[in-house]
Amino acid sequence: MNTIRKSHRQHEGELRLQARRHAPAQMSAMIGGAIHDAMSREHAAYYGRLRYLPLGVADERGRLWATVLCNPETTAESSELLRVRARVNPSDPFVQAVCSPLRGIPPVSQFAGVAIDFTTRARIKLAGSVDVATLEGETLTLTLRANEHMGNCPKYITVRDLRPTSRAPQTTALGAKLSSEARALLQLASTIFIATQHSDADPRESDMGFNHRGGPKGFLRYFEDDQGAHLVLPDYSGNRFYQSLGNVETDPVMGVAIPDFASGALIQVSGRARNLFDDEASRIMPGASLITLITIDEAFITRGALDLALASEEQFSPYNPKLRLLASEAPRDQQGCALQATLVDVTKESGLISTFTFALSAKAELVPGGHAIFDFSSRFDRSYQHMNDHDPQSLNDDYVRTYTVTKVSPDRRRIAITVKKTGFISSYLHALAAPGGDPVEIGLKGFGGTFTCFEDGRALPHMVWVAGGVGITPFLAMYQALRDSKQPIPDIDLFYSCRGDEIELIAGMTDIRVGVFDSTARVEHPDVGLRRFHRRRLRAADFENVSTLDRATVFICGPGGFMTDVRSWVEPRIDSARLRFERFDF
Repeated sequence: MNTIRKSHRQHEGELRLQARRHAPAQMSAMIGGAIHDAMSREHAAYYGRLRYLPLGVADERGRLWATVLCNPETTAESSELLRVRARVNPSDPFVQAVCSPLRGIPPVSQFAGVAIDFTTRARIKLAGSVDVATLEGETLTLTLRANEHMGNCPKYITVRDLRPTSRAPQTTALGAKLSSEARALLQLASTIFIATQHSDADPRESDMGFNHRGGPKGFLRYFEDDQGAHLVLPDYSGNRFYQSLGNVETDPVMGVAIPDFASGALIQVSGRARNLFDDEASRIMPGASLITLITIDEAFITRGALDLALASEEQFSPYNPKLRLLASEAPRDQQGCALQATLVDVTKESGLISTFTFALSAKAELVPGGHAIFDFSSRFDRSYQHMNDHDPQSLNDDYVRTYTVTKVSPDRRRIAITVKKTGFISSYLHALAAPGGDPVEIGLKGFGGTFTCFEDGRALPHMVWVAGGVGITPFLAMYQALRDSKQPIPDIDLFYSCRGDEIELIAGMTDIRVGVFDSTARVEHPDVGLRRFHRRRLRAADFENVSTLDRATVFICGPGGFMTDVRSWVEPRIDSARLRFERFDF
């Protein structure tokens, strides 16, 4: 069979998407040099080493199906032909599509795939036609005529070591929506594969597309409405060729494979996709400017589909952005951006910590200990970068940050946040002096939080507060609210794990019992009043002599590891209903 040479010209869908996303005009000219017609010896050797090969094809009804072939024997028979032999599940819709007796030749059936190595984050996209497909029992043999080979960058690929194993597949047809089991697996997925296609009367212009998509666990979202069941795929910063999403612009069919490498399960979806931009995208997924909405036509879940065992911990890509929820999932405090906050004062608390006071365009509505959600996007230019190993998170930064409000003015028209200089936005804030020129205005999406010591307007009578680092800020807000309430200060024990001059943040807490723990201190601080200083780390034994622990409500706030330790120390000793915690990783 003769190989059809592709032109590698980008089609109208790809060009339209590039223009919509303001990609340079030369992008379309660059792609021809990135795609190779012939398979190099290096590519052939690479294909032969892989323990898995994700592929996609269309069935006789034009639906696209993606799968993951496990432990394939892959051999290059020439610079164009790949022979692939693998044990498969005969019920896999990909297998049924590629071996369908209704397919017939001609037309030549197209395929696409991505040869990915999770241990090195290497990936090469390949595409072409299926010359031969045979299924004998559970053994699938494919002869693939590959005429497109294109290397891709390692962004968003989760590192994992997968070893061969043997499982017994059980396939369940789900119809046009996902089961609760499938939805639970979707929440764990950091890797998916998508198949797309572009059809043209000229076979040199028609082809399939296939690629990996990765992100934080659960980055592919799901919802149902009166139009059906949908997957929502956010777009992350990439090479801006827009091959897959460009295909969606001209041909809406898409196949999705969602593997769960821990259990060996595989979800397969065929549906119709549509790209949504800007306001239309953000109405579904706040903060996103481009999403792909996939309406499910048919779905399957196969338990034991993958003859692969996870042999290592997964290492998530440093380029992964924060998880974005749907508007229907997000807390109400994150769904709008109706306020403006104008910076009116900056007070330096210590070498790395300052307090920033903002005047608001409307009254603040939040509980003591609550947080404000700032949108700094108007302050920065979103200039494009393909890679940034120095700061990989910056490529998908939406410039939205959440800070605890440490003080609210009596008229609720001013708020203060206390921020440690640790990242891009906090460094920007610290570079601002008390404004003397043009006011600095920041968008304010809203307020939220339920981490507070007040219930029904009254303070809890007995409390233990445990704070790590800047996790002290909710307690500063609670303490200030207690003082402002004119009520007697409740019985409170504060355990504060800090470093250096962070101790200055609690200088005003003179009427509660305070234990300060700083293993980095070069000198001993004197005990003052109810405050005791310890030149060491906080440990479990420190809670043994808290006389009120049997009746106190315990509040914990700090970094994830700190909170895990403290919870393990106090949970066995108290009723879970009296434990409150708030992570401080944002």
